[in-house]
Amino acid sequence: MLWAENLLLLLTDRRTGRLVVPWNRVDLALAGSVLGQLWRTGRIDVDHPERPRLPGRIHVLDASPTGDEVLDRVLAILATTERRPIPALHRIKAGVRRSLYERLEAEGVLVHRTGRALGFIPLDLWPVRDARSHEPFTRRLVNWWTSPTYREASDDAECASATALLGAIGAVGPVVRRVGPAQQARGVQRTAALAREASWVATAVHQIHTSQQAGAA
Repeated sequence: MLWAENLLLLLTDRRTGRLVVPWNRVDLALAGSVLGQLWRTGRIDVDHPERPRLPGRIHVLDASPTGDEVLDRVLAILATTERRPIPALHRIKAGVRRSLYERLEAEGVLVHRTGRALGFIPLDLWPVRDARSHEPFTRRLVNWWTSPTYREASDDAECASATALLGAIGAVGPVVRRVGPAQQARGVQRTAALAREASWVATAVHQIHTSQQAGAA
């Protein structure tokens, strides 16, 4: 699974098929997950990854096909011009969530249903049908959250990315309550804050999320 697919499943309630946080936050996190995977697999880089708040511009290092249509679409967008992280996230987030949902449905992981909110607002719902392919990641993630020894000894970039992005959009609480351990939510919040501060991708996502919240206030 793509990192973004695993993240989307974390952000979707298994029973109801609804997102556990507002869709605009989810879209930002998914875009960040795609960027993070491209970065950690050597397809892109930034001028100063060691400076999460001022990373500079994104550069494509390898634009050859990855074999995945979502990653390839984002690579093609980034290859057209050098972009800073925040504009890049705004540009690539469109359509990612729908593409991932449809792919997970085709693979038998989710079922697509429709519903209505307040009796008249149409809703797309994506309850889980068979999440066995997602469960190994969930177990790794919970272990990454709860075991400092595992976290420090492993180079689990996907768990670090997911945790940082959940923290960046304020989704740690809703996700921890669903996958556990709920009693350690505060500790996971602290871990997520540290992971976010170390990641230029999650820092950019958090900056957008913060500005959106300020605009809505």
